[in-house]
Amino acid sequence: MRSVFEKNGITWVKVTEPNRGDFKFVKNLFPFHPLVIESIESPTLHPALEQYKDHLFLILHFPIIYRDASKNKAVEVDFLITKNTLVTLTYEPYAQLDKMFKKFEKDEELQNELLGEHTGKLVHGTIEWLMKSLLNDLDFLEETVTDIEDRIFEEKHASIIEEISNVRRDILDFRRTTAPHQTILKQLLPQVAKEFYGNDMEPYFVDLARNESKVRHLIENHKETIEALHATNESLTSNRVSKIVTLLTIFSTIILPLNFMASLWGMNHEFLPLRDGPYDFWVLLTLMFVIGATLIIYFRHMKWL
Repeated sequence: MRSVFEKNGITWVKVTEPNRGDFKFVKNLFPFHPLVIESIESPTLHPALEQYKDHLFLILHFPIIYRDASKNKAVEVDFLITKNTLVTLTYEPYAQLDKMFKKFEKDEELQNELLGEHTGKLVHGTIEWLMKSLLNDLDFLEETVTDIEDRIFEEKHASIIEEISNVRRDILDFRRTTAPHQTILKQLLPQVAKEFYGNDMEPYFVDLARNESKVRHLIENHKETIEALHATNESLTSNRVSKIVTLLTIFSTIILPLNFMASLWGMNHEFLPLRDGPYDFWVLLTLMFVIGATLIIYFRHMKWL
């Protein structure tokens, strides 16, 4: 499925879930290099930037972080760029890009901002929109991390281990998808854009590098925070388990001599002291009580209880 916007000599073609007709349309739209046409026929696992004489080919990946426990995924966006045409191609629906395209179609102010003598500002505006949309996912992760932190120290531990694991997975997915952007957006794209569009466009693509750096620093901060919370939760859990084991051990220590006395006086022998007298039961019970109380007092004195 494809959508086409054209104004002031600038064309934006948005292709989603391309079929043979879409590939043929793109091929006839501009004499892109055969390697570019070959590359867009199937998804690519890694970002890339290829520069040709009269066009550029850029591949970026953006994470989709779900708000529930669903498995996250990454969506690939291919940019086929000429001086007056931008083709964006995704192999599955990408809500953020669709939202950008619909807003661009209706918002004349945005059109005036991004349309110029070439596609430079449009390319910059599109990538910037997608980069800033990542901040919404980072805000969600920050809220989740903060909630986990509050619940850990408030000792509300129900299901918190699972939640920490889910957040660690989200951060890992986000980081794995966006980390390769650093080389493309910081080291390669500003220089390539300068050569392709001219000196005036270099600051715009340097701005994209700053946005990428901001996203990278935020996700690294979230990663360090959740790892620290994971270690803290493990420590608190271990401490609680240790207290429970200590309590059970003390309880068993108190019960052991009492159980031994009960078993000993329960033997079937002809003669056994403190068994046949009228007060023997109460004497034995009192003795067991004294032993148990003595052990409890001793444990409290040693601050084990």
